[in-house]
Amino acid sequence: MKRLLAFVLTMIAVALAWNYSMPLMVEKMSAMSVDVSTEYLFNGIGSLFSALALASMVFIICAQALDAKNNQHQMEKTLESNRRHLEVIALSSLINECDTTLHRYDRWEKAGIKGDYTNAKADVREKMNAYRKKLELTYEDIQHT
Repeated sequence: MKRLLAFVLTMIAVALAWNYSMPLMVEKMSAMSVDVSTEYLFNGIGSLFSALALASMVFIICAQALDAKNNQHQMEKTLESNRRHLEVIALSSLINECDTTLHRYDRWEKAGIKGDYTNAKADVREKMNAYRKKLELTYEDIQHT
């Protein structure tokens, strides 16, 4: 709606400029002893439409530039959203993998398979807690933006 209003105001400004320039042109021709005929007025009307067409083209180019800038901004927001989404998926997958590994170590420990599962489980829990903290920070960042 704003663009339509700006376009209409631009066209009115061009028409007013032409309207006020016509008497000056007629006055100058009269001072030069040139007979003002319909041919000169027809050329004047042609110049009005040329000026309106030029103003329309300039307006359209400006509107397209604004649209392109807006589209670029929206694309950047979409890319950032996709990046955060992928980060959440990756962290969730890592947490699930840590959980699966802990269950596997528990089964091996119960089955009596020899190994130092206490240290391995501590490492996995430490990594899993780090992933959870990072996931929580990512969720907080998403909520604040």
